[in-house]
Amino acid sequence: MEISISKTIHADVKFNISEVIRQQSLRAYFQPIMSVTGKKILGLEGLIRGIIPGSAQIIPPKELFEAAYEAGLTTELDRACRDQVLASFEDYYQANQDLLLFLNLDTAIIDEVGGSNYLCGQVSQSGISPKNIVIEINESKALDNEALTQFVTTYKKKGFLIALDDVGAGFSNMDRIAGLKPDIVKIDRSIIQDIDLIYHKQEVFKSLVNLTNKIGALIVAEGVETRGEALHVLKLGGQVIQGFYFAKPSNDFVLKAELIVKTAEVVDEYKQLLLCELEDYNQKCLTYTQTVNGIIKALAVVDLPDEFDRQLDKCLLNASGVDCAYVLDEAGIQCSNTIGAKNIDACEKLVFHSAKMGVDHSIKNFYYNLIKRRQDTYISEPYVSMATGSLCITYSRVFRLTNKKYILCVDFLETQQPSGDYAVGYH
Repeated sequence: MEISISKTIHADVKFNISEVIRQQSLRAYFQPIMSVTGKKILGLEGLIRGIIPGSAQIIPPKELFEAAYEAGLTTELDRACRDQVLASFEDYYQANQDLLLFLNLDTAIIDEVGGSNYLCGQVSQSGISPKNIVIEINESKALDNEALTQFVTTYKKKGFLIALDDVGAGFSNMDRIAGLKPDIVKIDRSIIQDIDLIYHKQEVFKSLVNLTNKIGALIVAEGVETRGEALHVLKLGGQVIQGFYFAKPSNDFVLKAELIVKTAEVVDEYKQLLLCELEDYNQKCLTYTQTVNGIIKALAVVDLPDEFDRQLDKCLLNASGVDCAYVLDEAGIQCSNTIGAKNIDACEKLVFHSAKMGVDHSIKNFYYNLIKRRQDTYISEPYVSMATGSLCITYSRVFRLTNKKYILCVDFLETQQPSGDYAVGYH
């Protein structure tokens, strides 16, 4: 991940890329990658800035690498950058030999130099152990999938760690990610930005967490800039964070104790958040239970299941927070219509439709957990209902009428910002 900084050159200022490379007029910057739950600095990402020879003007990475590409010097610049980063990392490595160095590799040149041992030679000469080196690659930029796979396999055997960078940006190939089996997956900042506010980003992040867990990789959230984003990354299963919230890239980075203190503060606040959410959930459950008890009481006095619709209509007239309700028989077949459907706008869209009498719900969790696992009550995780397009939870409860078992299902609207494992359900 590259991050632009201030005091860079203006677009109209020219520089000689050949001289920059020849004179090694480059400066290494480092940004910490924090293990929040571990309360430690897991590693440093080595970033690079060019310096116009004979001046103090900084060349940002975009202009630097574009100039190298146009001059046909991409490989030479890539190697010079690694030399500078490895040399600058040596002091940090001597202070802490468990510290990882995240080293960017221009994936576009793998097709050309994938079989060379130049990188191994650089690392060997630096005196840094390969086990401390994380090679960051962007798989979407590699044209030759076979060459990329061979490169990853070769360097993993040599003891290097492999990280896939900018995952979730653009057109990342999920099949390729699973096939490469990286040690680390870095989630792009486009997913992380405002993740505490945007439901769909939460779902994408959660899916990526599930994928990385299955392939045995560690997930790193890039570009975290706010406390809310940091807390939400933890909530959704991420434990390692990189971003301005902890520290900006610096050419004189110091392994400060303040960074560890900040991770502890985030963890403590996250614990408080969990406690508040648990209290809120318990209060919601109490409200849900009171509403469901009232509906079941009304249903229990009817003579026949044919009267379920009428009773549900009466109950839902003044039921606050209820999206819709319906009744299933013991086999999971809907024996009432779906009553309620408060989200009129969504219901006018053809993609959303309420389930009718006779629909089979026997594979749904809110049925299966009650009947097959013999539970009395089931409360689902929040999900987007295909009945109304609303975010809701389903509260289901077994009741009896004339010695027959039925299941009341009530969908309660979720009014707070969603943030968990939500699915899409048909009602």
